[in-house]
Amino acid sequence: MVSRRPLLLASIATLGLMPYASNAQSKAAATEASVREAAAAYVLAWNSHDLQAWNNKLTEDIWYTEATDYYQRSKGRAAVNAFFGETVKMSDIAWQVTRVKLMPDGTATMVVKHSALILPKKAGKYASSFESNPSVARWRIEDGQWKLFYFTTHKGTALDAMKKDGVE
Repeated sequence: MVSRRPLLLASIATLGLMPYASNAQSKAAATEASVREAAAAYVLAWNSHDLQAWNNKLTEDIWYTEATDYYQRSKGRAAVNAFFGETVKMSDIAWQVTRVKLMPDGTATMVVKHSALILPKKAGKYASSFESNPSVARWRIEDGQWKLFYFTTHKGTALDAMKKDGVE
């Protein structure tokens, strides 16, 4: 007859290692492909005009600046939602990712060509559009998914961030 003690000990050992396994999975997800997928999901959430879906792509401590109002630097999810919520509702965005760098601390820096496309759209054309190139998005993994913790379309700020992160 097989003893239950080895089976019980193996089960306990497996449960004890589970936190490490989930942490390893998060680190394994830190690839250029996965952060590009996160960026595509971010754009899709914005373009669905669903504030909750968009909000779920942001960290609580997000730092966000738009070129159109450089002095309105929003810090924190609540402030970003308050300032940009209406913009999410009345515009689409398009991102052309030009560079991605995985950073030693597990975060990722992404350089994008950001296009703000202002609704309504008539005969396949937007009412107006604005382009910010370069823009910088910084990402980190929280709860097993990439989330945006920094974004700027302000050219000077973006260039400074690119230099700091070595993605010039």
